[in-house]
Amino acid sequence: MHTRYPAAQWEADSRQPPSPTSQLRLAAMAGHMRKDKIAARRAALIDLLADGRPHPREEIWQTIAARLGADCWGKLPQEALARDLSTLRRGGIRIAFSRRPGASGYYLQHPRLQRPSAPSFSALNWTLIDHIRRLPVPTKNERAFAAAAFALQQKQRLLAEQHPDWSPAQVDRAARRLVYGAAAAGSPLSRG
Repeated sequence: MHTRYPAAQWEADSRQPPSPTSQLRLAAMAGHMRKDKIAARRAALIDLLADGRPHPREEIWQTIAARLGADCWGKLPQEALARDLSTLRRGGIRIAFSRRPGASGYYLQHPRLQRPSAPSFSALNWTLIDHIRRLPVPTKNERAFAAAAFALQQKQRLLAEQHPDWSPAQVDRAARRLVYGAAAAGSPLSRG
């Protein structure tokens, strides 16, 4: 993740003493949580687990439902909790599960925040890269334009299926905007 990305900056700042900026960020997140039930549920989950002791699923469901409303978990509480735990873990929150008799359940490991590991892209196909580098410029351009045309065609098919009430012109404009960008969608050059 790029160091200028807000999540990276907020994570770095979370390790520093509180500041006016961190207070503004908390206020912004509080406003977001008032509108987004999932964000509120995940924040309540962090608050519950922050006490350092293990919490069984049933206790998590009951405690958070008491704070946010009985419908906060939806129809499948097990799946909602699994998604919340997965999302928080991907965000760097270290949540573990204890199986000890009398102390089983989810808890926060310390330190609470850990930078998520970056995906590994070390398995590059250098043979293919070298082959592409040796191609003449017209061939590279031809392949790039073919890939763009394929992407446009696929996006048109998806949009036509998702929006059967749209005209072919509407589907084409929306697909071009998504594939080529807003500025290129109206350009005569983007029309093949």
